[in-house]
Amino acid sequence: MGTIKITSWNVEHLDRLMKDNLTEAEEKRRDAIVREVRELSPDFLCLLEGPKPESIDRVSNDWLEGEWVAVKADDGEYGVQGDQWIWFLVRTEHRDRASLLPIEIYDAFAGASWKVHFWGEFKEQEHRHFRHPQVLVLDWDGFRVEFVGLHLKSKFVNEGEEKWKAGGAEREEFIRESLTARIKMASEATNVRAYVDAKFGQVEKPALFVMGDLNDGPGKEFFEEQFLFFDLISNVEGDVFFARRFLNHALFDFPGNLRWSVHFEDFVDPNRDPHILLDHILFTQGLTDGSLPWTIGPAAGKVEHEVHDLINAPLPKNARTSDHKPVSVSVVTSS
Repeated sequence: MGTIKITSWNVEHLDRLMKDNLTEAEEKRRDAIVREVRELSPDFLCLLEGPKPESIDRVSNDWLEGEWVAVKADDGEYGVQGDQWIWFLVRTEHRDRASLLPIEIYDAFAGASWKVHFWGEFKEQEHRHFRHPQVLVLDWDGFRVEFVGLHLKSKFVNEGEEKWKAGGAEREEFIRESLTARIKMASEATNVRAYVDAKFGQVEKPALFVMGDLNDGPGKEFFEEQFLFFDLISNVEGDVFFARRFLNHALFDFPGNLRWSVHFEDFVDPNRDPHILLDHILFTQGLTDGSLPWTIGPAAGKVEHEVHDLINAPLPKNARTSDHKPVSVSVVTSS
């Protein structure tokens, strides 16, 4: 018997620390990130907002001194655009067990692109992931485990506060553009769900995790109540009436007052509690009933408030590790 720790953490623009000449604040932030990873001590870390491929070795080899290794694609293809990349860092002792699923295989199961119809319209648009999901595959003594790393958010919704506050036609434009962004994101979540469902067409009880940052953007409840539009996490979890395919949430039984990972004020709904859960770890039902070599029991998940807060408390705001707190789950293994 053993225990494996799995962690997901959005480290907030890690690419900004990839330059050679860091400021004093940036050096403090870098050193604090290293301390936080070491205090968390995960076996498998899904790192969000990571740097581009040419820089990830600086994190694993230089900063972390090779204790964790970044798992790279054998063919060098990731399907990621922009500066915020998804990486899996694994403890060196597990490196030979780990590989990345080629994105062409993911696309064959779930689709590389798809048609999107915007709210109430017949006009369609082709869409695809801006940050393609990355899938870590483990061969655990012949037992296959998969981790889908996911970062879904709309860049636009972070830039709409002025339009919202202006009211009138500008607010209406913001609402329309936000709805368009949310429809695109929901279709990305549905694509991930298609990959999950494909695994159930191959294996009776796949050992599958989905983890990362699922950011609906400001006004989550406003858009759901006013426009009957539902959130990303619901789309990924699946239909509860197909119970065996429904994904469990690692924080399901974590105390409600602690079940949050970011502190964001919502300009659309200023009365909304700013303690918001954006960071998630989900997993298939077969991992809970003791029938597989990996088992997740009660109270296995947590938001890493204590580790994050103790490291960041003495730091100035511009040297803090991240605006997101890590989320973890512990797994009991039979070997």
